[in-house]
Amino acid sequence: MRKKMKKKMVLAGLALTLLPVGLQATQQPNIILFLVDDCSSHELGCYGNTMVSTPNIDALAEGGIKFKTAWATPVCVSSRAAIMSGQYGFRNGAYGNSYIEKETYDAMPSEKMTLFRAMKESGYATFHGGKWHLPTSPADPDWGVDEYFLYGSLMGGDGLKQEWIQEYSGSWWGWGNANKFSPTQKDRHSPSATWHPMVIENDLLRSTGPDDFGPEMLGDAALDFAQRSKNDEKPFFIYYSSHLTHFPWTEMKVPGDHEVTKTEPGMVSNVQYLDTAVGRLVNALKAMGEYENTVIFFMADNPTYGLGKGAASEIGAHVPFIVAGGSNWVKWHGETGSLTDCVDLYPTLLELADHRTLQSQVLDGQSLVPLLEGDRTHSREWIFSYTFGFHRMIRNRDYSLDAQGQLWRCNPSGNPFTFEKIETDNEASRTARMVLESQLEHLPIPDEDQMKKNPKVYKQYVNVMAGQLTHRQKTAETFYQTGVQRLLNRPGRRKYDLK
Repeated sequence: MRKKMKKKMVLAGLALTLLPVGLQATQQPNIILFLVDDCSSHELGCYGNTMVSTPNIDALAEGGIKFKTAWATPVCVSSRAAIMSGQYGFRNGAYGNSYIEKETYDAMPSEKMTLFRAMKESGYATFHGGKWHLPTSPADPDWGVDEYFLYGSLMGGDGLKQEWIQEYSGSWWGWGNANKFSPTQKDRHSPSATWHPMVIENDLLRSTGPDDFGPEMLGDAALDFAQRSKNDEKPFFIYYSSHLTHFPWTEMKVPGDHEVTKTEPGMVSNVQYLDTAVGRLVNALKAMGEYENTVIFFMADNPTYGLGKGAASEIGAHVPFIVAGGSNWVKWHGETGSLTDCVDLYPTLLELADHRTLQSQVLDGQSLVPLLEGDRTHSREWIFSYTFGFHRMIRNRDYSLDAQGQLWRCNPSGNPFTFEKIETDNEASRTARMVLESQLEHLPIPDEDQMKKNPKVYKQYVNVMAGQLTHRQKTAETFYQTGVQRLLNRPGRRKYDLK
């Protein structure tokens, strides 16, 4: 009897070792964080846009979980730093694109357990692709990036090496006149990330020409890394950091065309190519038999330029967020009103990766894994966002308090353009305000001496303390009054001068 039992145990163990790699990998899913640059939820069909076709993103939402209320910060750097650290700006030093606590921010890769490094410690092959906009560069081993395909555009960190600038023969653009390209590099200009892009691959400048298209090259690099990781029987973490749909809204490449054919320029074609990139990624994962072994997080770092980006209000924080992938991890699909913001990505990914040791790093986010597993009541009680640290926004299920101190009544749609500004003072509004303001007391603003080191930031702070409206606050008011449909219909979103 004992011999038979022993034989059965040996056979059972042997059967486990002979399971296909895909089935063994279910204990640790591949993870793809697809971060879109400057893209409001209103740009996408699954969030109600009827002007632009986004069938692949819509399918991702239909087969996964679509969040009606997800927040990032209103500008790029602070969102990316929050994702990489799992912390708000008062802990990681990044309150916006202008650094206030620069020493803290610059020290992030060495003094924080970065998301890349945590994934690497969990046994993942790690890859960064696309836009960086973080301290140092992915070449810094403290980040924990195994391989990278980096756009020179909006790089941040260590910036561009002089040898790259000298060797690069493509065009440059700058915020001063973002709809015109320059043949040479100038102060505050960035190299192209679309046609004839500047690409740095594992610290080497890659040669590109006028017909090379950056978003397509990024897709090639990400999928090549996924295939090689599969061949090595190793789970992969891919940070797919798209430059789309950030300015400038240049022409896109017509998908599937053997000849190099370009679309019309403008935001619409940029959104449509973004959808193409998502479709290509999903289809390739299915073709290599890895989609069921993968969880995809699709999110934007902030809303679209001219549609909410930078606004110190709900429209400046509200972003699209979709989670989809293998049914072992995303166990239901549909729409959710659960509240979440960008610091929740970090603990969610670490739990999926089974990373249990985090030293003493304080996390501000909460894992979404219970929601993914079917607890549809799982939600944050409140979510938080900010620009410069002292323009602060906070909301719960029912009310939102913006940086102007204006109270808004939210509704289940999640669309901030439909929220009601509460003008009258009554017991309900006073209670709602008190609850949100009491939470803000535990979320500190930057130190005033630190702000003085940045005169531009400090001037805004002084004006805010004096009760003056800043440009960002005025912009938010204008956006609300204009309305989302009129903002989407502006001619400037469909025209672009490349001459």
